[in-house]
Amino acid sequence: MTWYDFWLFLHISFAVLWIGGGAMMQFFALRAMASDSPERLALFAQDVEWIASRFLTAFSLGAFLTGVGLVVNAEFWDFGDDWIVIGLVLFAVTFLSGALFFGPEAGRIGKLAAAEGATSPVVQSRIKRLLVLTRIDLVVLFLIVFDMAVKPSFSDSGTIVAALVVAAALAALLVLPARRPAAAAS
Repeated sequence: MTWYDFWLFLHISFAVLWIGGGAMMQFFALRAMASDSPERLALFAQDVEWIASRFLTAFSLGAFLTGVGLVVNAEFWDFGDDWIVIGLVLFAVTFLSGALFFGPEAGRIGKLAAAEGATSPVVQSRIKRLLVLTRIDLVVLFLIVFDMAVKPSFSDSGTIVAALVVAAALAALLVLPARRPAAAAS
């Protein structure tokens, strides 16, 4: 086994935990929202904040750092390669979204729930908005996986545009059900 193999194993493991954790939270979000229980949704939101701040952030940083280790230990990749630049930009988007918005917003929602109660319409609305936005973030994570697997160059504009169109369509499909009135979703 080479150092490259070791970094690759770690990189894939962190990515699986990060993206799988995000996807699993969305499945639990669907169940919490379908329960029509404001208390369950508020408890779920608290769990998400706890898990994300303690694990998903660490997994994302692990994926990033082991990715750096991969490039440093590879004779055939370079930080200037187009697909690596694309991956770094997408990572920055999702990481900064989490650090600057999702995490702080979850904390604000928690404080608001403590002050107004979990069943407050404002609290419930903000939780649902946050869950919808994290679905879009999950699509960005899958764009990173696509980028890592396909390794497109900027000259592959058709591939990049197709991936973005599919990602936008998927994001719309994930967001639109949340925009329907509760009566229509039943």
